[in-house]
Amino acid sequence: MAGALTASLAGCVAFGADHASYWSESRQLEVNYDAVMAAARDAGYEVEEPYYVGTREARGLAPEGITPLDQAFGPAYRVFGFSLFHTDFVFIECWVTGDDPSVSLFDERVVVEEFPIESVPPEAWFVDRLTLAFDVSDAEAREYAAELREQAAEGTDVPRIDVSASVTFHDLYAHLESARIGATGSETGGDGWYKETSIVGTDDGPPPSRLATIDFIVQSMEIRRRDGDRTYTMKIDRLGGFYLRIRLPVGEEIPEPEYRDVFRELFEDVGLPPEVVDDLPFEYEPSIW
Repeated sequence: MAGALTASLAGCVAFGADHASYWSESRQLEVNYDAVMAAARDAGYEVEEPYYVGTREARGLAPEGITPLDQAFGPAYRVFGFSLFHTDFVFIECWVTGDDPSVSLFDERVVVEEFPIESVPPEAWFVDRLTLAFDVSDAEAREYAAELREQAAEGTDVPRIDVSASVTFHDLYAHLESARIGATGSETGGDGWYKETSIVGTDDGPPPSRLATIDFIVQSMEIRRRDGDRTYTMKIDRLGGFYLRIRLPVGEEIPEPEYRDVFRELFEDVGLPPEVVDDLPFEYEPSIW
């Protein structure tokens, strides 16, 4: 997916100094993450873990005791944010990686400098959603709703507030599980960013639409092999997303069969099918500047 590839490119320039780079398209595999990590260490590779996308800092929320999520993502997953939909286009987007959660109001149908006042959901919807997602009273939720509406009336492009309350994620997720008719998930592409979309609808009603999305982060690791002034790296996450990259001196190139052989050996050493490397597209940049 595009987001994973963007993250891959960002990883290529994160080293700081100027260098040439090869990087692959991101893909998904069925993996046993802990077994891959153990095999990489046993084989003598450098392993750096855990990453949470591009940082070692474990930001966001760490819910505990939600069995289906513990089973799907492992015990150390994080929640970075979620969106709750009034319609399939109008929604509030909540991020929980700062000191206080933030709530922003969007209408995907409109690309303007001012949020359309007619798209602001009614107060009752705000109260219902905000009291579900946060530890706030009805009165506090009405105050937050009024502030968002006031910002929209003043011509703000993205009405936004900070919520001085904790997130009641267990209640929110239990509600989504009971209300939705299904859920879909994105590919993670090596950085561990997984977006779950809950769908609502009925057989005899309007077409299914989005009820909510949640941005989960699962652990990822870097597995490195150094060969002189070249560094071969696999970035792989707990859900099996991965991409490959090579760092080498400015302008230097490597014959394609050579670098594919290196990655085939790495895959075999960590217990992954080496033939995956054969048709994996790579791109090259002689310099990051």
